[in-house]
Amino acid sequence: MALLCTFLLALSPQSGLASTTSDSQLAVDPVCHDEAWLQLTAHAPHATVYWPRAAWFAQLRDGDGNAQLDLLPGVDALTVVMRKRAQAVTPADLAFSLDTSYLQFEDGDLLRFDPRGGLECILPEATLVSVFAISSGNFDLDAAHLAGDLLFFSVKDGLHSDWLGAIEDGDLLYYRHDDGTAGRIWTEAQVQTMVDQARPGAGAIGDLKSITADPSTEELCFTVQAPTAHDSSLYGESGGGRVVPGFEEADYGFQSSTEIDAFTFLPTHFEPGPVLDLDLPYAASGETVRLKLRHGTPGGIARGIITRRRGFAESDRGGVSAIFLDQSDPLYQRQLQRGWMHPTPIDSGGSASFLWTAPVLPPQFGHVDHFFQAVDAASGSLSNPVLVRLR
Repeated sequence: MALLCTFLLALSPQSGLASTTSDSQLAVDPVCHDEAWLQLTAHAPHATVYWPRAAWFAQLRDGDGNAQLDLLPGVDALTVVMRKRAQAVTPADLAFSLDTSYLQFEDGDLLRFDPRGGLECILPEATLVSVFAISSGNFDLDAAHLAGDLLFFSVKDGLHSDWLGAIEDGDLLYYRHDDGTAGRIWTEAQVQTMVDQARPGAGAIGDLKSITADPSTEELCFTVQAPTAHDSSLYGESGGGRVVPGFEEADYGFQSSTEIDAFTFLPTHFEPGPVLDLDLPYAASGETVRLKLRHGTPGGIARGIITRRRGFAESDRGGVSAIFLDQSDPLYQRQLQRGWMHPTPIDSGGSASFLWTAPVLPPQFGHVDHFFQAVDAASGSLSNPVLVRLR
C-alpha cells in the first residue's frame, strides 16, 4: 500500500502552502497580506491565495473583547497535522506558529485551528524551552515540520542551551514527543553547504525560515532568508543539496521581491479553489456590502451561503474542503429549502461579486455577525469563509 501511495503521489503535481514575511502581490492576486496562506502547485503558472486575511477574521472573531475583529500577527511556521479520522486536508489540519504573541498564545507555541473558531495550542513553547534547557535568548518557533511524534524545527534568533550549547537561527533541531529526546540535526554551516551546492556562489543564507518533507520521498526540504533573489526558493537535502523544481521563487509569480516565512508540502495534490474576500469586515444597518470571489470556474456560477453562526463540517469538495457554517442555522436551512443561494455568474476571468444589504441591527445588540461562504457550482469547490460584523 505504501508503494502504491508513493506511486500515486508521484503521478500528481505536488502542492504546498506558503506564507510571506510582508504584504506582497501575486500575478493574479493584487493584495496578499503577510498572514495569508498561498497555494503553489509544481509547474503551475503561478501561486494563488488559499486562505486570505478575511478568513482569519471569521476564524478569530474578537478574542480580546475590544469590540474589534482580531487579525493573526503573521505566520512564521507551517506544517500539516491531521485531525484524528480526518477524511480530507482542511485549514483545521494545519499547525503554525506566530510572528509575535497573541492573547494567551506565545510566539514559540505550535498552534492549530479550533474547527469551530479560535485557536488551540498543541505544543507549548514552555515544553521546548524546558527540554533544551534554554538559559538565554527569546525562544520563537520559526520553522516546523511534524512527522508523527517527531518535530523538526528552527528558531528565529540565537539561543543558548545548557546542554547543547549555542543554537543558531540557521540550525535544524528536533524533539521527539514520545520519549522526550531532542538534539540538533543540521548546523547552520551544514545548511549553508547544501545551499552552496544547490546554487554555487549564492552567498550567506541567514535564517532557516521553513522546514518540510516531500510526502512521496520523505526528503527534508527548506527555505532560507537570503540571498534576496532566492529567499522564496525551496531547497532539498538530496545529493548534498538541490533546488526543488517547481518551487523556486520565480514559480510563485510575485510582482515584487518577497521572502517566504513559512512553507509546507501538502500530503495530496490540491486543485486551487475559489477565494472569497471583502474590503472591510464591518457594516452598518442598511449598508450594501460587496463580497468578491476570485479563481472560480470562468463562465460558471457561484452560489453564496450566509448564516449567523459559525460551524465546521468536513467535505470531500475541493478548495478549503470544509463548510465553516452552522448547517443547523435557520437562515442556512431556509436557503436550502427555497433554493435562493444567491446564484451569481462568474466572468471569463474567474471573478464574481455578491451584493448583500445588511439588515437593521436590533437595538438590544451591540453587534451581530454574519458568516458567508461560496461554492463554485461547476467544480463543487468551497471558498474560505468570511465574516461581516453588523454594528
